[in-house]
Amino acid sequence: MRFWRSRLLMTIIGAGLLAALAACGADDPTATPQPTPTPTAEAMMEEKPTPTPDAMMEEKEPTPTPDSGSGGPAAPQPTPTPVPAPTATPTPPPGFNAADYFRGKTIRLVANASPGGGTDTQGRVMAAYMSDHIPGNPRVVLVSQPNKPLEYLFAATEAPKDGTYISWNSTPQLDFGFNEGTQFIKRSTFQAIGSTIDANRSWMTYDPVGNLGASAANSCLWDYSGQSSTGGGTHGEFLLADELSDIAEGNPTMLASVYAAEQLDVPFRYFGFDTVDTNAVYLMWARGDINSTVRSSLWYRFPVSNPDWIPNGLLRVMASMGPGQLKANLQAEPHCSDLREFLNDDQKFIYNSMLGPTNYALKSLWLPPGTPDHIADALSAAFEEALTTNEDLIQRYAGVAGESPNWTGRAALGAATKENEDLLVSSQAIIEEQKNRLLPKYFAEYISG
Repeated sequence: MRFWRSRLLMTIIGAGLLAALAACGADDPTATPQPTPTPTAEAMMEEKPTPTPDAMMEEKEPTPTPDSGSGGPAAPQPTPTPVPAPTATPTPPPGFNAADYFRGKTIRLVANASPGGGTDTQGRVMAAYMSDHIPGNPRVVLVSQPNKPLEYLFAATEAPKDGTYISWNSTPQLDFGFNEGTQFIKRSTFQAIGSTIDANRSWMTYDPVGNLGASAANSCLWDYSGQSSTGGGTHGEFLLADELSDIAEGNPTMLASVYAAEQLDVPFRYFGFDTVDTNAVYLMWARGDINSTVRSSLWYRFPVSNPDWIPNGLLRVMASMGPGQLKANLQAEPHCSDLREFLNDDQKFIYNSMLGPTNYALKSLWLPPGTPDHIADALSAAFEEALTTNEDLIQRYAGVAGESPNWTGRAALGAATKENEDLLVSSQAIIEEQKNRLLPKYFAEYISG
C-alpha cells in the first residue's frame, strides 16, 4: 500500500519538473501535471469548444505519449467493500431509440492530458467528427483534465452515467485499481467503449550498420545470441537508456526489456538519464550516446516524422516486443518477428507478467461504472463507425498520431482489461523477484547508496 501511495505522491510532486521540461521541448505531453485543487463536479464539466479539423491541422504536431509502467512490485492490498454501483441494463429498454435519446444532449470527451499534447490533440480531432456518427447528432466537446488520478476517481464516483461523460485516456491505468487514492476502484468496473492505437512495442535501432556493423542491416535481436559483440560498428553492442526514476522503482516495462535482452544473451548495456522521452532519444541517437530504444507508438510515427529513415535503412526494428503483434506502419512491415518466439515457456511467462498488464491498450475510451449497456453499445458502435469508415477523420487522426486508428472494440477491450487486471495481481511476486535480481546486476551504479 505504501508503494501505491508513494507512487501517486511522486507523480504529483514530479509534475513541476515535467512541466518545465515540456516548456523546453520535452516529449511528455500526457504526464501528470502540477497538482491542482480538487475541482467541483461543475468545474470538471466545464466545456472547451472543439476546434474545427482544419484548425487542428494548423497546430504544431504533438509529440507521442510516452508509455507508462505498472507502478511497481508492491503487493496490492485487500480491496475494501466498494459502494454498489447501479446495475447496468442488460438489454435496451422497450422503445429505446438511440437517436431520440442522444438528440439535444452535449457529450463531454474528457482527456486526462494537458492541452496540446498527443492525447488531447487526438481527442480534439475525434470530437470534431463524432457528432455526425452518434445517433441524434449530439454536441461533442473536448475537456482537458490532466490530473489522471483525479479524472479517474471523478469518472468512477461523480460523473453522470448517462453517456454524456466519456473518459479519453492515454493508457488504461490499471494500477489505479490498487491505489488507496483512487479508492481501489478497478478499471474493469468501467464500461469499455474501445481503443484507437496499437499498444504493441518494438525494439528499434538507429543507424544499425553504422553502430552495430554491416550484418545489422539484415539481422534481428536474437541473431546476436551468445555473442560478446555485434561484430563491428561504432558501438558493437546494443545501447539503451531509461529514466533514473524508472530504474529506481524497477518499472516493470523497463524490467521486461532488460530481462528479454538477458535471456536472449545478446550484447547490450543500459544507461540511466533524468529524461528519456522521444526528444531525448532522438538527441542521444544523434550524439551517439545510445543506438536503440524500446517503445510503442514511435514505430508508427516514423513515416510521418522521418519519412526517409526506414527506406534508407537508418531505422530498423530488431524485434517486436508485444504484448500483442506489432503491425505494419505506413511504409513497412516490421523487419523482425516477436522475440517471444525465441523464449521458452517459462521465460515467456515471466516476460508477459512484467510487460502485459499495463501495456495491453493505448488511447482508450471509457464510460463511468454503472452506465447502461445499451448506451455503451450505441456509443461504441458510433466510434467504431467513425474511426473505421470516415476517411477524412482517419487521415487527420493519422496526421497527429503518426498512425491510422487501429480500433479495438468494446468486447475485446473489456475482456483484455479483466484478464490483465488479474495478471497484474498474480504478477506482483514475479515483478518483485526480477526487480531484486536485475537492478543490482545491470544498474548497480544507479541504485547504490
